[in-house]
Parts: sequence; C-alpha cells; structure tokens
Amino acid sequence: MKRTKRWLLATLIVGVGLGGLTIGKGTGHAATTDPQSFISTLKSPVTSVANKYKLYPSVMMAQAALESAWGTSTLTTTANNYFGIKGSYNGQSVTMQTAEYDSNGQLYYTDANFRKYPSAKASMTDNATLLRGGTSYNPTLYSGTWRENAATYSDAANALTNTYATAPTYGSSLISIIKTYGLNTLLDGSTSSASSSSSASSESKPAAKPEPTYATAKYYGGASGQTARLNSKYTSYRLYNHVKGTRANITKTAWKKVPAGQGVQVYLDMRGVKTTTAGNKTTWYRIRFSNSASAKKYWLYGKALTLPTVKYSKGTAKVKVNSALSGYYYNHVYNSPYLAKSMGKLKALTAKSYTADNQAIRTQDGVKTTWYRIKVGDKKYWIAANEAAVSPQYDYVTYANASGTKKLSAKYKKYHLYNHVKKTHFNQQTFDWPSGVKKGTKVTVNYKGVKTTYGTTWYRFKFSGDKTNYWVDSRALA
Repeated sequence: MKRTKRWLLATLIVGVGLGGLTIGKGTGHAATTDPQSFISTLKSPVTSVANKYKLYPSVMMAQAALESAWGTSTLTTTANNYFGIKGSYNGQSVTMQTAEYDSNGQLYYTDANFRKYPSAKASMTDNATLLRGGTSYNPTLYSGTWRENAATYSDAANALTNTYATAPTYGSSLISIIKTYGLNTLLDGSTSSASSSSSASSESKPAAKPEPTYATAKYYGGASGQTARLNSKYTSYRLYNHVKGTRANITKTAWKKVPAGQGVQVYLDMRGVKTTTAGNKTTWYRIRFSNSASAKKYWLYGKALTLPTVKYSKGTAKVKVNSALSGYYYNHVYNSPYLAKSMGKLKALTAKSYTADNQAIRTQDGVKTTWYRIKVGDKKYWIAANEAAVSPQYDYVTYANASGTKKLSAKYKKYHLYNHVKKTHFNQQTFDWPSGVKKGTKVTVNYKGVKTTYGTTWYRFKFSGDKTNYWVDSRALA
C-alpha cells in the first residue's frame, strides 16, 4: 500500500489541478463544495469504520476532507478514493497524473495508478487497515493514531505528521478542520476519552478542558433566483458566516456594512435546519444582497425575513404539460419557504397527461401563482400553472341561474353530493347524504350546470334549514 509523496500537491494535481488546470474528468461520486453536506454524507461510514478499528472518527473525517478537497478531487469523484492511496483494489485502479520528487529534490510529473473503490466505506476501511497495519518495514508506523495510544484526537492527528504525510503542518491542519466543524463532538461521542491504559499513563497530565458542544444543522440547496425581503424585525438578528452555534469561530457582520433595510430584497440559495442539543429546531437561510453568484453570502435566522406564503390543498386532476417551454420542475414550490431545487427540465415531461394530487397557491409581494404536484413515475414534483406551463384538464360546464323546488327521486342514493360539479375543480369534495332524508324530500334549487360533452345536467341546491350548497346529478332529483 502506497501513498503519494506530497499529500497536498498530489491531491491538487489529481483533484482540481495546478494553476486552475483540471487534470482528468469523471463521475461516480457526489462531489460537493459544502463541507456540511460532505460531513453528513460520510458520517455513517466514517464512524462505523473508525470505531471498528479503534481510531478517532473525527481524525478520519478530517483526513478525508483534506485529502479529497471536500470530495471534489477527480480521484475521489472517479474512484471513491478519499486518501490518495496508490495501487489497485480488487484489481480496480485509475491512472492519473501526480507529482513526485527525484533524488535531487526536483519536482516532476508522472502517471500513476490509484486504487478505485466501490464505495466510500471501502476507502475508509482501506485507510483504517493502513493505519492499523502500518507498512511492511514498520507495522507500528501509525500506532500513534490508535485510541489506546492517543489520549485525544489532537494526539492522533499530530501522530500523522512526518509519518502519513511529510508536511510539518499536516496534524495542525487536521485539528483545525476538526475544531472548525466540531467533528469531535459530532463523531467521537462518548468513546472519545482515552482507553483505560492510556488514562493510567497520563494521570500526571492536567485535566483537559472539555470540548465545546455545538448544535447540528442539516442543509438543503435551492435553485437560483429565489428571494425574500428583510422584515421590520431584521435588526434584532445578526448576519453570520455560518449558522450560529454550529461550530467554533463563527463571525458576525454588522448591518451597516451591507445594503440592508426593511423591505430590501435578498437572494436565497440554501436553507439550514439547526437542531440544538436540547432538540430545538430553527430555520436559517443563506442570503446574498445581489443576484450574482459571486456575491458575498451570509447566514440569517428565518424570522428576520418575509418569505412568500403558500397555501396547499389536496385534490386530484389530470394536467397537461407544455413541454415546449424552457422551464423546470422542482422538488418544492419554487420560492416557497422550503426553497426549491430543480429536478429537471419541462421538455422531459412528454406524457399526454400527469396526475396531480396537490395544489398550491403561492403569494409573493401580493402576486398569486398556482402550482401542482404531479406524479412522474414513482416520484412527485411541483410544476407551475402560470404561463401555460401546465393546465388542468377539467370537464367543460355551462352554468345558468335556476330556482324552485325539486324532490329526491327514488334513485337518489345512487348519486353523490359534491362541492362542485364533478371533475370540474381541483379541490373536489364528496359528501354523504344527510341522515333523515328520503325519497320525496324537498330541496331548493339555485343554480344549474350542463356538461356539454356528456349532455348531463347538474343542480346546486340546499336542504330546508341548511345553508350548505350541494351539487348533484339531475337524475337524483324528480
């Protein structure tokens, strides 16, 4: 088992390239520029493997982040190789350019084979095996990382300097990542204390200060262009570079340093749900004061914003999509408080019709738009009804005023009562016949509808002493 000679330089070359040049392309791994998403995705395999091999999960996560450039290196995206380990894994490898040094210390580039793993967990396991087994010439080379030998995660991280990597700052870089993202609290848990043998050997050391406890946050990305406005209470809150209380060294920005003011529009690209150690949840948004993707981003508590409102109603309808338009369909109503993520282009929705099971009316700055949730295969997505992106297919009805009384016919029980003429509205509701009614019961008619396609007639009526209007097929009345 072999690694690159220069951990950072090699990672850059097979990852994002030197001087901005990307060397190699590929897919197969969900790369991310969001550290929290990276941590959330790898939390399970890291803790499982590290605890099995009696290593610190926080150190393993920090190593994976550092070596893979937070999962964005080409080696990671193409081969699930998070640690830059050379060779082959079960016969599988990828060839990439890397940097080496000759006997005179001169840098040169060469192609090398790197291990290709079937999963992130396999990469974690292989690295753990290396740390536990060492090399053929020194099986205990990495014994300083073992939990029975390392009293703290800091000891384990520093033990990797001049062993795993030659960079003198390697250990401190790992420790910085661990502290910044609270990895020891998040991952090491109750097992983060040293083993009994290690504790015994360190009795003379002063007691370590307890590590701070941070809240956790789950993040949801959103499509560009979604907006909100600063409300009248925005100055009661602060702008932060991360969700407040989720990590160390979070900084604030004063409102006077940004173009803020009540009613000022801001652009949203991410939502974060923070959970405290007590289990309390709050919602935060990452905002910009310009629609430019390069504009500086801040995290802000949701209560400082006036967000669009959305009213949902269940129902059913067949909808026809105009796939000739250039829009998208989403996992939520676009520009709702959930923030929507684009799931595909309208041109992919080529079926004759789709079934909608939910309708939403979004109100933003006084403007209302209608959305439908449609089923595509076994998935459900939201699509806009405005601008002819989607139109419900209802039965056509001509209406006219009506008056007088009618009686329930002998066949009235064969028909149902509705809040609208059947198959003409999304929020169609069906009602049972009230108790006590029977053949011959009188009702007062006040409106009439004719389905021209089918030639059927419907009446809207009330029962005596009841203010509720019902629609029924005319065959239920005599």
